[in-house]
Amino acid sequence: MRLVVRRSNLNWANRALSPGKTLSFLPKFPFNFSAFFHNGVAVMPNIHDSYLHHSKSRFKSIKKLDDAILLYRHMVRVHPRPPIIQFNHLLNAVVKMGSYTDAVSLFQDICASGVFRINQYTLGIVANSLIHLHQVDLGFAVLGTHLKLGLVPNVILFTTLLKGLFLQGRDRDGIWLFRKLLNEKLCELTEVTLIVLVDGLCKAGRTGEAIKFLDLFDEKGNCKLNVYAYSTVIDSLCKGEMVDDALVLLAKMMGKGIPPNVVTYSSLIHGLCTFSRWEEVKELLKRMMDYGIPLNAHTYSILVDGLCKEGWVSHVEKIIDTMIQKGVDPDVVTYNALMDGYCIQGKMDSALELLKNMIHRGCNPDIRTYNTLINGYCKSGCLDKAMELLETIPSIGLKPTVVTYSCILEGLFQAGRCDDVENFFNKMVEDREHPNLVTYNIILDGFCKNNRVPQALSLLRMMEAKGPIPDIVSYSTLINGLFNDGKSCSAIELFNSLCSKGLRPDMKSYKTMIRGLCLEGLLEDAKNMLKEMEKNGIFPDSWVYNELIYGLMKKNKQCDAILLVEEMSRRLGFSPDNRTCEILLKSIVKQGPDSTLLHMLLNIKENDEKSIS
Repeated sequence: MRLVVRRSNLNWANRALSPGKTLSFLPKFPFNFSAFFHNGVAVMPNIHDSYLHHSKSRFKSIKKLDDAILLYRHMVRVHPRPPIIQFNHLLNAVVKMGSYTDAVSLFQDICASGVFRINQYTLGIVANSLIHLHQVDLGFAVLGTHLKLGLVPNVILFTTLLKGLFLQGRDRDGIWLFRKLLNEKLCELTEVTLIVLVDGLCKAGRTGEAIKFLDLFDEKGNCKLNVYAYSTVIDSLCKGEMVDDALVLLAKMMGKGIPPNVVTYSSLIHGLCTFSRWEEVKELLKRMMDYGIPLNAHTYSILVDGLCKEGWVSHVEKIIDTMIQKGVDPDVVTYNALMDGYCIQGKMDSALELLKNMIHRGCNPDIRTYNTLINGYCKSGCLDKAMELLETIPSIGLKPTVVTYSCILEGLFQAGRCDDVENFFNKMVEDREHPNLVTYNIILDGFCKNNRVPQALSLLRMMEAKGPIPDIVSYSTLINGLFNDGKSCSAIELFNSLCSKGLRPDMKSYKTMIRGLCLEGLLEDAKNMLKEMEKNGIFPDSWVYNELIYGLMKKNKQCDAILLVEEMSRRLGFSPDNRTCEILLKSIVKQGPDSTLLHMLLNIKENDEKSIS
């Protein structure tokens, strides 16, 4: 077997491991073994001998690191010494505790002692520990040790290294390694390897490439495709708002005889709920029932969240009753979604009652529960109740987060209590909860909406100098504030500076500019902005057209407005909406009947009736 590795990216050590030597490429992880001994004699519980001669399952019961270390010392001293497989079980037990640093330290000690002859499974365990410590290059050094010792690296090791590369954001190296394994047949790839690959690609935003690899495996038959690989990609497509593509992949998967599971359906339901495609949600739920796939707590939570966002809280209450009847206990995610629904509708008494009910049912609220309540109180104008709730959080064993404080900051601005913002902000810092960019954007927005644009501008300059670095939201907020404050020249200047700051205008920033320019009567500039956004690949929606149409009508430029309505109608997927009709009607009322405008209104009405029928 020949393995050629790019040294620049994947550099491992070529060192043989002989008894009594450590792996010199590993860092010296601090661990004081002597702390477990008195006068060189181990203090050992009576159970140790029973562990040494039993199966792997016995080692799973070791839950404390102290016990694992004491057992290790016994294994080193006992005669005859147990086989390496027993040490591997012990090392695995330490890894299962999440004590990855200690696992590497233990491994280093066994290498230095020369007591055991390590095998590929031992090296696989230490490689896994290094991956969890984000030391993937050291993991590849373990691969080098495999080769130097004459051991054949197995698929488990390669899969571990592949996972490590993706965890560290090195997706290009991950693809390179996978292709090398595939093309040179360095090991027999498994379903787990494929899942690690597609999961890594999806999390790196490379879902399209993940689909190509699925097709490649299907074509070559290197390993059997399964529901987990497909579900991973379907979930990524749904989260990327590509639900139709996800449905196509579902049909393709089922066409290959791979039945979807509850995870697959949950992802699709979430994607459809995002776009309010409720008829298709019903169809998927019916299909789940037909196939005998029960909904789990996660699926119910998705439905609850989607329905609450639509304002259908009464339906949600029935769903939760059904959920309980079917023996599925609502979890904190489900309750939080319903609580958010109550808060959106301003039903704070119902939200507080829900908090009591969830505690009564043995479901402990988390900080998100309290953040939802606090945000609800702030939105309802009950700022004092929000403050009271904030004070109770530490007493129930929870810690307020930056989201908690940000909700109250937003509430203070909504209540017009700008002078209290600075004191509360200082309290947030004193409580060692550092404000993030979202917090600063809330403050910028609050200052602008409370006619304190100079303070917002000063804050933006401070952010540019000291951080956090402002994003496109920060600048769009201030541009809008400057327009509203009558400072259109400053707003335009700030917008024009975005490129020099490494930022690209988004839909919101273009909308802000077009609205501001129209309000200032700078209609030619607004139309040029429309062309610029299209040139940059951001296509206008009906809101953008309506702002321009309204601005033209205000300046009595009916002909230009009519041309814009016609252009809007010609565009695929666009049609004049109620707002467009309202603008045209106001113009007719103000300026008198116009045959062209009346004809246009009749056409809009006729098209609407056709679309309904």
